[in-house]
Amino acid sequence: MSGLETADHVSVHLTGCGESDANAVFGALEVAFPEVSEPEVGGKRPPTTPGAATATVWCMVVDARAHLVKETKETVAAGALTGAVTVDLFGAADPVRQVTEELGAAFAVEHLGTVPGEHELEARLRLLPRADT
Repeated sequence: MSGLETADHVSVHLTGCGESDANAVFGALEVAFPEVSEPEVGGKRPPTTPGAATATVWCMVVDARAHLVKETKETVAAGALTGAVTVDLFGAADPVRQVTEELGAAFAVEHLGTVPGEHELEARLRLLPRADT
């Protein structure tokens, strides 16, 4: 399961966004799931030449066992996203669904597809700024 500690852990990978959008997404997850790993930037950045494109992957592992129910957690005022953020979730089906629900509570979500495995689920989402923010 991608090196996850238990079946309750969900690996969250963000692409197509800058640091402020990554912080907004991770901030929303940290409120809903207090037991998360420190976010990190995946991979090393190669030397660039002028005009060369680079890609950044922002990663976090969420422990779904630490999920706070909506009645007891503080209200999340999600930071405004500046644009679309692609999210890939990897883990067991129920924890992935919990993370997806929390992201849906904080942002507008488009479901781009899922790939079921024998013991895990991979889901791809696109987060968008809410029209009402």
